[in-house]
Amino acid sequence: MKSINSFSLLLLPIATIATTAAFSSPKPLLAKTTTHPSSSSSSTSSTHVHSTEEEQNTIDQYSNCLSPTQQKQSIRNESTQYSIIDTRPQWQSNLLKPVKLLTKAVKKIATVEKVKPGALILLRCGESEWTKAGRFTGWADVDLVGDGVLEVEHAGRLLLSEGYEPDILYTSRLKRAVKSTWTILNTLSAPYLPVYKSWRLNERNYGALTGLNKMEVGKELGLDVVQAWRNSLNARPPPMKKTDPYYPGNDRRYEDLTEDQIPLTESLMDCMERARPLWEYGIRKEIKKGNTVLVVAHTNTLRSLMQVIDNIGEEDIQEVSMPGGIPFVYKFDSDMKPLPPAEGKMSQAHTSGIFLEKPGLLKEALKRNKEWDSSVPGSFGVTVEVKGRVGTLEESLLKLKEEQAGATLLGDGSDAMAIVDPNDDGQLIVTTNMASSGDGGATHTPMEEEESDAEFEEFYNRTPEAEITPNIQKADEASPGIIKQGQSKDPVVVFIRHGRTPHNNLGLFTGWEDPPLAPDGVEDAKNAGRLLKLHGFEFDVVYTSWLTRAIETAWYTMDELDDAWLPMVKSWRLNER
Repeated sequence: MKSINSFSLLLLPIATIATTAAFSSPKPLLAKTTTHPSSSSSSTSSTHVHSTEEEQNTIDQYSNCLSPTQQKQSIRNESTQYSIIDTRPQWQSNLLKPVKLLTKAVKKIATVEKVKPGALILLRCGESEWTKAGRFTGWADVDLVGDGVLEVEHAGRLLLSEGYEPDILYTSRLKRAVKSTWTILNTLSAPYLPVYKSWRLNERNYGALTGLNKMEVGKELGLDVVQAWRNSLNARPPPMKKTDPYYPGNDRRYEDLTEDQIPLTESLMDCMERARPLWEYGIRKEIKKGNTVLVVAHTNTLRSLMQVIDNIGEEDIQEVSMPGGIPFVYKFDSDMKPLPPAEGKMSQAHTSGIFLEKPGLLKEALKRNKEWDSSVPGSFGVTVEVKGRVGTLEESLLKLKEEQAGATLLGDGSDAMAIVDPNDDGQLIVTTNMASSGDGGATHTPMEEEESDAEFEEFYNRTPEAEITPNIQKADEASPGIIKQGQSKDPVVVFIRHGRTPHNNLGLFTGWEDPPLAPDGVEDAKNAGRLLKLHGFEFDVVYTSWLTRAIETAWYTMDELDDAWLPMVKSWRLNER
């Protein structure tokens, strides 16, 4: 890893780069574990681990709430990661502060009409590898599976069909949730929207149970014991040790947290208490401004938000669930009180929100899709004939019609409600293909005509032999010119040009036109990530433009680096000429 004082900044613009300001030096990085979350959890002895007095004290301290002032400051500190830093001297900022306050007061008085609060959309992330395998997941950073991607894409199409347009997104720092936001933004044709990644939206930490198979633990310890951990509001599973490979303190994405903020285990109440400040001082504030907020997170953190919004009691919260792939929408009055669901809308007990689709239909549609594909590959129920050029919005709505048509073939669905475990910790998530295949077999021309062909000729005409292999072992060898992890002591800025688009391949002028990456452009972005990983780079923040090709390049590059959690600042100032 980098030294304590090093700092890295990854910029992903189009062709020209603006000068950017630097953040303050990060805190000392914690040692990484070499164990991957997907590795086999052969040791079950951790299930019987009892906390030491020191660990128990840490847990007790964690469960104590911060004061409102501390909570508010904590949220503000996290938000600064997504802001372009103001380099104005402190004395100037202090002088201007009274002017800003006066201007704000005048504007408030002059505003006769109150701003109508926006909506809150809650969406559980797509199905993950461990959820599918029946393993306790918690803070382990596992990826999405194919059905998880389909779930999130379907949710995006439901939002389009109902006319919901998010203004801002919140998600956790876990890969399965972050990649779910990438998928839904792509479906909404809105990758430029700001996305805030907060540890407060991480799934509940299952302590020593993390990585273990739920059925096996139930057989060994008794189903009653396991269900008590899952269903009770205050019961905590056995805590993990700090030497556990899944201990979050070994992950640099949490280096901004204090030791007592990093849980060794959590009850549902602990999960609620850490999510509450983000609602009070972040999400709620945005909704009050009139913004529609989409929260893509995990079962227990979403239930935590619902508990706060609807003031659900300890007993009743156990009956509240969040099925995957179906947005749950809240609307508010001028006092930020949740409005009751309109007559005929689908809701659930103890809540004021509404489902945009009947729970259970999507699961059955996906099941039927697999049956069709086994006999007729590529089919998905009723095919809608499309003539002429179809944009992303139209494609999404037509796909939704196909899915819903497929679901209706199952029957009238009047009694088809699926049984959902309200305490399921499943984290659904998705691998996404964000690239358009619309360029077909077009010949790859050098690049956009407005830029120098000679300068990038080698980049766009490299032979297959020049491709970067995913093997990163060379970073540990004595190779000239390779900066190993831990060698760089200076701040680093890296520039990356976006991958190829269909416009590039056809030799078209692009500018602010917004084509996605072509398939070979996706490989360009992945190769950039492999190169950076080969040379041992680690980053603290990513800057990119508002254009899809640059944002997708950032996504694929970060995915190769396993850094999907990094804050990403999107600015129009980095758009192409």
